[in-house]
This record gives sequence, structure tokens and C-alpha cells, in this order.
Amino acid sequence: MKRYVMYSIALGFVWCFVHGAVNLSNFLIGAMIGPFLIRPFKELYSFGEEISYRDKLNRVPKQIHYFSILIVEIVKASIVVAKIVLQPKIDIKPGIIAVPIRAKTDVGITAIANTITLTPGTLTIDVSDDKSALYVHCIDIDNAKEIRDSIKDDLEEYVLEAFE
Repeated sequence: MKRYVMYSIALGFVWCFVHGAVNLSNFLIGAMIGPFLIRPFKELYSFGEEISYRDKLNRVPKQIHYFSILIVEIVKASIVVAKIVLQPKIDIKPGIIAVPIRAKTDVGITAIANTITLTPGTLTIDVSDDKSALYVHCIDIDNAKEIRDSIKDDLEEYVLEAFE
């Protein structure tokens, strides 16, 4: 029940921003529509388990930190991809690498996969059957170990803190 309340409140705010006016009536409309939107997806998430509002609120600064790091990584990768594209002779070695991951929950794995895909020059293609590795297509894999370590040590670390 707590999850319905939390998600309904969040969807109330989302409704305000989508509608374009942040006021009480828009918030209440969004919060009332929220449970109807959540209901079809309850099988995908653990709505039965108890959650703590304190735990969720303690994660907010970590999630803000994650999103700030993500923005920085997107900008850095965009510059690298722009340099590759603007070179007169494109000298790249595209390929697919397996990146071992430590995330165990579906939310954590999805967050890591989406983070990789949002970063220009990389694209998550698949998750291994045992959910221990992601297969990532890279625009240039001159040093696959460096790319793998960057994803595992930098991006995944922030995802684990924010979402698991």
C-alpha cells in the first residue's frame, strides 16, 4: 500500500509538469490517476514487500549525484564521438564487449543498461542469461579493458548507490 501512495504522489508531480502548471488541482488529479496507471505494472515490481520512506528519502541525494555524474559522462562521451566523426579519416574499431556487472535487481540492471545506452558511442545490446554481464556495442574498442573498467568502476558504482 505504501508503494501505491509513494508512486501516486510522484505521478501527481509528473502530471503537474506534463500539464504545464504546478498547482494543487493538477497535483490531485495526477495523484488520483496514479493508482490506475500503476495497477497494470504491479506484477513487474515487488508491491508486496514493505518499504521505508526514510530509506527512499535517503537515496534521493545519491540519485541526484548519479544524475549529475551521468550528465557529465554524456557530455564527455559526446565530445569524444564528435571528434571521431569530424576526423577526415575515421579510424575506429567497433565491436561488442562483455561487461561483468554486480547489480542483482532488475531495477539496478536496467539502470546500468540505460546509463550505458544513453552515453554516446555505446549501446547495451543484451543481458546474459544469468544476469551477470551486459553485452555492449562500442564505437571504438581500442582498449576493451579500459572501457569495461570504466563502466564497472565508475558508472555502475553510482547506479548501485542510487538504485540498489
